[in-house]
Amino acid sequence: MLLSYRCIYSVILTTIASIMVVLSSAASNSPGGNMLPSVRKCGGTGGAGHTMALNLAAYGLLENRISTLESPRQTHWSKKFLAKREATPHSAPYVVSIQQMTPDQGLVHYCAGTVINEHWILTAAHCLTSRQSVENSVIVAGSHDIHDHRGEAANIQLRRIDYYVRHELYLGGVNPYDIALIYTKTPLAFDQYVQPATLPEQDALPDGYGTLYGWGNVSMTAVPNYPHKLQEANMPILDMSLCEQILARSGLQLHETNLCTGPLTGGVSICTADSGGPLIQQCCEEQFEQANIVIGIVSWGKMPCGQKNAPSVFVRVSAFTDWINQVITSATQII
Repeated sequence: MLLSYRCIYSVILTTIASIMVVLSSAASNSPGGNMLPSVRKCGGTGGAGHTMALNLAAYGLLENRISTLESPRQTHWSKKFLAKREATPHSAPYVVSIQQMTPDQGLVHYCAGTVINEHWILTAAHCLTSRQSVENSVIVAGSHDIHDHRGEAANIQLRRIDYYVRHELYLGGVNPYDIALIYTKTPLAFDQYVQPATLPEQDALPDGYGTLYGWGNVSMTAVPNYPHKLQEANMPILDMSLCEQILARSGLQLHETNLCTGPLTGGVSICTADSGGPLIQQCCEEQFEQANIVIGIVSWGKMPCGQKNAPSVFVRVSAFTDWINQVITSATQII
């Protein structure tokens, strides 16, 4: 099946931005200290990130035509589509879309993130490796259908990426410490469409199941299919020893700060453009207030997506709860 020029362009753009392909080299486990990373400011006087008007009509907000195909409403595995399903609209108000301005397609989704307070968003470090891309990107909060710029206009909040902090030990590619924080100077206004998720306790080890949220590729073939409505998938958390054994067969290493999910039978996995998005667990008992805890950040996996014996690898957020709080406390004083 021949791909159109637009589809080829989209595949290349999204693949580069998301960096989801497993590399042939093993992941590095570099020692490091506790030095607070520097805060990176986006743009300057007259910079692209600050001169770009966040105007819904002028820039065709959310008309990111990565694919014209409707996302499948799959609930079971098939050889073509991942077993993701459309989330109930606005049931995950902490999930945001990170979108980049492109010459011919307007704003295009390439990564996701998680709101943790009015000013800070949690995402993957590999989503922020290109300074130029970041300066031409915006945070889109409150959206379910990222093509419906008219019907969702009243729900959507756009924010510039004013500053960002990548973990100082992240080396790029398929490596640990793939975690970053985005700061937006204009605070998010919390309502029924935009709400924060809860950070886990430091060093907590999650088990059971988590729920993945994102607008990532749902195709299990070489032809991508990017849904424009938020998808979700329940994913079992794998034993770390088992995950290490499986990844070792491909020459890949798992770090102690990672988190692995299955199922190993295939059909469900993270995929391109899910990068930076959350794995969520709900807590607590019915008589207490519910909390949506972000336990993982989408980091890397094997392509094509959904293969058997191919775990999805996340950053385990509980390994970095103290780091997150330290960055927020220290960086806020600087900026």
